Parts: sequence; C-alpha cells; structure tokens
Amino acid sequence: MTTAISGPNLTPLPADAGRPAAARPARIDPFEQLLNLNLETPASPTGTGATDWLGLSGLGSDSNSAGGMSQMLTYTLLRVLERLIDDQAAGAAGGAPSAPRGWPVTGPISQDAHAGHQAVDIAVPVGTPVAATMDGQVTYAGWNAEGYGNLVIVENGPYRTYFAHLDSIPVKAGQAVRAGDVIGLSGNTGNSTGPHLHYEVRLNGQAVAPGLPA
Repeated sequence: MTTAISGPNLTPLPADAGRPAAARPARIDPFEQLLNLNLETPASPTGTGATDWLGLSGLGSDSNSAGGMSQMLTYTLLRVLERLIDDQAAGAAGGAPSAPRGWPVTGPISQDAHAGHQAVDIAVPVGTPVAATMDGQVTYAGWNAEGYGNLVIVENGPYRTYFAHLDSIPVKAGQAVRAGDVIGLSGNTGNSTGPHLHYEVRLNGQAVAPGLPA
C-alpha cells in the first residue's frame, strides 16, 4: 500500500523548483578590483610631479626601501580585500549550511524510512524531473554498482543527499547546484523493483530519515 506525501515535516520545494541548473557567478578577483581603482595621488612627495600607486614612494629613506615598503603594503591591502570579499560571499550564502528541505519529486511513497531503509522511495514515472533539495556541489554523478543504479550525490557541509535509480543524469561531478535545480530524471535502474526515486539524506556520513529532524 502506498501513502501520499503529506504531513507537517514535508515542506514543499520553492515555486521555481524544476528550473535547469544555472551557472554560478564567477568569483570576484580582488586583485583586479583593487588595481582597477584610481588610487594615485596628485603628485609625488619628492616634488618631481610624478605620481605613484597609493603615494607610497615616499615612505622609505631611499628608492629601494620605498619600493619594498610599497610592495609590502600593497600585498597586505590585497590580502585584506580578498578576506573581506570571501566573508561577504559567505554571508550572502547564508553562513552555515542548512539542512535539505522539501522533496525532489511529487508522488506517492512506495517505501518509507525504517530501520533497514533509511531513505524514502517515491513512485513516479520514468523521466520525472528530480530537483535538488539544497544548495551544494555535485560530488558524484554516474553509475553505482552497489544497487543505486544511476546516482547523483549533492553535498553541502555535513549533509549529503542521494538521488538513485535515475534514468539519466544532466549534471556532472564538481558542478554547483541550487535547491530546485534539476539534477536528474527518475528511472528504474540498479536494484529497483519498479519506476521510483530513492531519496536519501546523510548527516556526517550517517543516514537520517528525510523530512524528519536530524
């Protein structure tokens, strides 16, 4: 007997679930950003009328020490800027990784989580789009000989989500995805008794019941 997906612990995916995996924005290069700024002073402290980057040429007692001091301060400033950019990016991403939420497909549960099956099997027709349930990186995308069949694993911090018995896989290992991105089409591969999606969540390597508090 199958039961439909319902209950307070089963949060639906966002309204834009099912969109194709979007390319992630390129990482900001702090070196390029800083060097493109106009940070020259109107004139050199030596009175020659020449300008220098950040006006640092007058910080040393001679030309050699001035050049060394300028390079050191420039390098330090670049490192600080890079750290600020990284911290800003981490804040925009929401800080610590959040737990997977919602369901990758909509359909009746053909097998719920229990002691011998820490996962949920959702009966859906072959070719049903399967959505990621959290932001993360694809760490595995291909055939698994241990019964999963075509398998995709998405990882984010301590969480790993498994999507098994897929018919086809449109993503590649190393690809970044967001919650709602299509990471596969459901199928009937591996040790499967019928078309369905095997959805599994692991926290620090231990399987936990999807949709329930860890």
